[in-house]
Amino acid sequence: MASGIGYRGTNRCFPFWEDFQQCYFSSTEKARADCVPARDDYLECLHHFKEIARVRAIQTVERNNYAKNKANGTDHKIISAKDDKSTVERVHKLEANVLSSHQNLNDIVEIYNIAQSTNAEAAFTAVNSLGRIYSAMWTKGLLKRTKQPQQDAAAAKVGEWLRDNYRQYTDLLRSMLGHQEAPIQVTALRLHVQMMDKEGQALGRAAGSYVFPNDSFLEIVETVLNSDATSEHLLRTLVDSYLNSYDDLRLYFYRNVAKLASPDYDPFKNRGKKSARKDTVSDTFVQQAFAVMSQIRTVFSADSDSSLWIAQPKASGNEPDVVRASAHTRAFSEAWLALMRLPLTADIYKQILLTMHKRIVPYMADAKSLMDFLSTSYETGGAVSLLALNGLFTLMTEHNLNYPNFYEKLYALLDRNVFHVKYRARFFRLLETFLGSSHLPAYLVAAFAKRLARLALFAPPAGAVTAIPLIYNLLKAHPSCMVLIHRMSEDDAESTDPFVEDEPDLAKCNALQSSLWELESLQHHYYPNIATLARLFSEPFHKPQFMLEDFLDHTYATFFESDTGRKSKKPPALATQPPISLVRAGDALSDFMAV
Repeated sequence: MASGIGYRGTNRCFPFWEDFQQCYFSSTEKARADCVPARDDYLECLHHFKEIARVRAIQTVERNNYAKNKANGTDHKIISAKDDKSTVERVHKLEANVLSSHQNLNDIVEIYNIAQSTNAEAAFTAVNSLGRIYSAMWTKGLLKRTKQPQQDAAAAKVGEWLRDNYRQYTDLLRSMLGHQEAPIQVTALRLHVQMMDKEGQALGRAAGSYVFPNDSFLEIVETVLNSDATSEHLLRTLVDSYLNSYDDLRLYFYRNVAKLASPDYDPFKNRGKKSARKDTVSDTFVQQAFAVMSQIRTVFSADSDSSLWIAQPKASGNEPDVVRASAHTRAFSEAWLALMRLPLTADIYKQILLTMHKRIVPYMADAKSLMDFLSTSYETGGAVSLLALNGLFTLMTEHNLNYPNFYEKLYALLDRNVFHVKYRARFFRLLETFLGSSHLPAYLVAAFAKRLARLALFAPPAGAVTAIPLIYNLLKAHPSCMVLIHRMSEDDAESTDPFVEDEPDLAKCNALQSSLWELESLQHHYYPNIATLARLFSEPFHKPQFMLEDFLDHTYATFFESDTGRKSKKPPALATQPPISLVRAGDALSDFMAV
């Protein structure tokens, strides 16, 4: 029957029905949504919907491989549908025997052997069957290791044998995480995490408090992040189905990443092997750890309700770490700091800096711990320095970071290459913010205005159209620098510009003793729009400051589109002479044809 109880007693799905029934009747109406996984497990045990779908997917892959090998002339034996069906039926029968009586525990070995066979459908069925068997055993407490001496030596020996077989099963699931087919990887992940749920609940009931089986989860994380065969589908499933949905899995994922990235981590500790730790973490780990961590969007807060994969026992007294916001913040910080200490590729380095101020800094336990990483990035130069500006600015304004010689290094970044980089708009947006304070000395603002004007002479139109409004805003915000556009030289024929362009010290570059003669040159720019914009400096400063955002996204394409789409008021005057011959007199071609 649907409840799992029939006229022959309990069937193989009865343990799943008990889990669902206990969850449903012990929860409030609002919290009954947490019982959905238990309900799905029970329905899957009854009808095998997911198992059938996965088996069909594997069969499709098997047929495709058979067709490919046949076309290549490679021998490839494919099991007949009749043998396939009989093996699957055999697995279901063995599973029912194991769940019905402990006297049939030896059938687990046969199911495990089928799970290792080359028959894809039978192996897949056997893997799922073993998952249901071990789930029931965790529920009954048969796999739990107890510290109390057992009076029955035979029961102790059976328990040890079951734990050894369970270990072999989890090793099989971990090897399936590196399978070449993405659906098999996802199936192995789901089964492995389901086993963690049963293990955690069993350990929690025995301890009377919340217990997270992190040894099992660490193996999952280590395998997924270090395997070159890990598919995007597997990573997406890990993030969407687990890390973004359950607080305890996310907390221990961050802790495990920090542990795996540590130089003191021994991958063979407590596994009966000697340490073989490599000197450096693999590039695969760095790339896949960043791929997962950058996609985690959920952040635990004290005001939010916790969502746990391993249910917390009701009788537990102390509050576990998984429901403490401070523990989540500390784990988040340790994971990101550990990742940043590893050798990063240029692409990952830039992506971290791009998202630093929005996704990392606000959730750090101590944001100042990022100072070394951001300072080193800022001093690197080039595009990396531009990207580090946002994070440094956040630390300076919100966390009272005192960064020495900040404006000198910012001045050094302002060269002709800045008009051609991908992050040009981002840089000028920040530059206006940095120079917007009214407490800055006049010589400093004058140095930036002079450098911008000089660079605008050689910049492309899109760069000049950004520099001119920024200079206008600087002069408008700092009236003491207006002397730069009013100073007249005594002798125009022999005057020299006192501005020292190569001087890194802003106080010694003599910008305040110079003038913005470059703006007058820009009034004769070949592009009329830039010339018109530069003529604003010859007029009284009555206009408000420009919205720099309106000038940051211009390119040759936008200029061309704007000019070609403009309607002329009068048609241009054209004096054309209609041709009266194939070539005109005086052309080189006419002389050649005359000869």
